[in-house]
Amino acid sequence: MLIFLLLFALTLAVTLYGRGKYRTIYDEEMKNLSPTGLTGEGLARQILEASGIHDVEVVRSSGLLGGLFADFYDPDRKRLSLAPQHFAGSTFSALGIAAHEAGHAIQQREGYHPLRWRISAVKASMFLTLPLVIAGGVMMVMPAMGKSGVFFLVLSWTLLSGYNLGTMPIELDASERSKKVLRKIKPFANYDERVGVEKMMRVAPSAYIEGFFTALSWLGSLIAPHLGSDDSTDEKKEGK
Repeated sequence: MLIFLLLFALTLAVTLYGRGKYRTIYDEEMKNLSPTGLTGEGLARQILEASGIHDVEVVRSSGLLGGLFADFYDPDRKRLSLAPQHFAGSTFSALGIAAHEAGHAIQQREGYHPLRWRISAVKASMFLTLPLVIAGGVMMVMPAMGKSGVFFLVLSWTLLSGYNLGTMPIELDASERSKKVLRKIKPFANYDERVGVEKMMRVAPSAYIEGFFTALSWLGSLIAPHLGSDDSTDEKKEGK
């Protein structure tokens, strides 16, 4: 049990770090607007066209669980979905997120097989996040479940989060591929815009961690009281 609690703590720590880094830059670049009014949708289309990709649609998405999966490239449907603020937004944050997602379409065109691993991780998160949150709530109010319920939650979230964190190199590769295209088409009005968007692209791989933060922190707050419990301590109390 202890090893899984440590793994969960490590996963949560990495999640918090990634979330903090992403949120800091995202909020910073949200204050900067493209001088030309270029939108996330427009930039994504430019990148796709310049890469010879003409069969991918760029759509506005509302996402699930508060926008956790709003920005996503689906290789099966050939669809690049962007959250409303990124689809129609002209902020450096919106442009960076859009450019990053376009990088996944480039990966597919260039036969980058690890992309499938990333897609499977995202889909697993989409289908398992809410059920795990519900299961966690039910187990925590069922005394009969006891530590077995905590163990189940720790193991499930550690595996799910660890699987996602393991795909970070794939996410970084997507940003790099898209960045190469941007340097060829030069869609930005000035140096500051280019630097701001590229800065956002570097942390874009951590975007999904922002969504995991809410669920993981909630789960952590439920598990925390159990981390200090010890059978021997309980026995001593009973002995008194």
